[in-house]
Amino acid sequence: MPSKFTFSHFKERFETIFAPGIKMLSNGIALKADTYQSCQNHCHYCLGDEFREGVLRRNGIQQNLKISRNLDMKAIARFFERAYQNKPTSTPFMDWAIRGKYFLELGTTGETFQEADLTFRVAYNFIKLCSDYQIPLFINTKMNLLCHDEEYQKLIINYKAPIIFQATFTTTDDKDGKLYEPLAPLPSERLKTLTEFNKLPHIRTAVYISPFLPGVTDKDIPKYVDDIMKMGSIGAHLRDFFVQGGLTKKPIWQKFMAEHKESFESFPGGYHVTYEAKKNFYFKVAELAKKYNPQFEIVGMKSKWFELNPYHGKMCYDYLPQNFKDGIVDFTAIPILRKIKENLDKPQLLRYTDIGYKADKIKLPNFIRSNEGNINNLMETGSNCNTPDVQYQLNGKEWIEGLLWDGWDGNKGTGFISELDSIYPVKSKGEYVKENGHFVYSYIPNNELSLIRDTNQTYLFTPSSGKHFSNPYVDEKDTRDFLIPKREGGTEDKFLEKD
Repeated sequence: MPSKFTFSHFKERFETIFAPGIKMLSNGIALKADTYQSCQNHCHYCLGDEFREGVLRRNGIQQNLKISRNLDMKAIARFFERAYQNKPTSTPFMDWAIRGKYFLELGTTGETFQEADLTFRVAYNFIKLCSDYQIPLFINTKMNLLCHDEEYQKLIINYKAPIIFQATFTTTDDKDGKLYEPLAPLPSERLKTLTEFNKLPHIRTAVYISPFLPGVTDKDIPKYVDDIMKMGSIGAHLRDFFVQGGLTKKPIWQKFMAEHKESFESFPGGYHVTYEAKKNFYFKVAELAKKYNPQFEIVGMKSKWFELNPYHGKMCYDYLPQNFKDGIVDFTAIPILRKIKENLDKPQLLRYTDIGYKADKIKLPNFIRSNEGNINNLMETGSNCNTPDVQYQLNGKEWIEGLLWDGWDGNKGTGFISELDSIYPVKSKGEYVKENGHFVYSYIPNNELSLIRDTNQTYLFTPSSGKHFSNPYVDEKDTRDFLIPKREGGTEDKFLEKD
């Protein structure tokens, strides 16, 4: 059904139109692009318009929902062409990723297949270009045009590389779908279309349980699982629901919060679903889905790497055909976390030279620049989409060691590994310990929390007291008997072996 929200005209996307992937170290996806920075679906739970308005306002622009902000196809075509010329450019990482045919993620700020594309043809032409270059695609979508337009269906059917659809199913019930996603295709339409697509060898579908709505998504879990598994789902990505900003003022969510208040907790800026509510749903879906497909896995519980199985952050790629695996970068944190989890109940000393990557054993870009795509993603592991204050150029080895392990502080480790639950820095006489130029960390299981110290007090945290750390660390002298995990440092454990 065409949206009643139509655009009167269009402008090129503001700021970045093509960029490094935001959470590359956890999901393995090297690049992201969005054909639209605007969306006609206007789902009731979406904060997209507010996020876009914030970006525009910071730059002195008033958002106009009648303006479609589109990817610049001519600029993108030139970008692809320059990447294959293999000449020095201002975007060495993105050039490398395009030439290496790594996954490109679409649909992070607006629906790729929204009905406006019948007029603007941005998504159609972009996907056609990617097909010509044989770039694998990872597409977050509600499937709008794919559900009812034969031309777009043929575009996907004839695509020349792997496609993973991460298709949104907040619910599989049409009545609830119409209530919360009134301008998107009905869940039954998405299920029917994807059932046909999943018969094609170059297509796989993961379910985007986004957002998880208590009392809606989990209203009939057996039916939900039956629907997504019969459609051909190979996995799922579970996402939280945040009631913040303008959503707190909408009657639909005020009523919803009153009816489901036991499933929410406050956080700075609003409310979100409790971890326990998400976890209960997670395990129930996983148990039922594995009866259809033993390899079905759910991801998306963020930092709970050691409580749940460490799979790549968007989905489980371990059981996919090789041509799908080829699109995932060699240097995610997943193999390191899996190695730590082999001895989950033992304290471990984590040294990069033992458990990290060896530059000659993985594929790395020759260089990266910190401002590629006018965005900060290559230097930070969060979702900071600001332009870096300082322009850096690093070789691939320096970059991955800094991003994954050491960070850019110089005085203490601030890399991706330092941000994870159960990982703590090691200190000696008040100084952060380094070995072979890299900071040293420790993994402390829940049964050994007394090993954790604090800058001001020793053994501050105990499970019985419920106290928390202000600046936790582990003393080097307490690590002498810790297990030291070791990896070969290449791609030998990039994926789990299929049973």
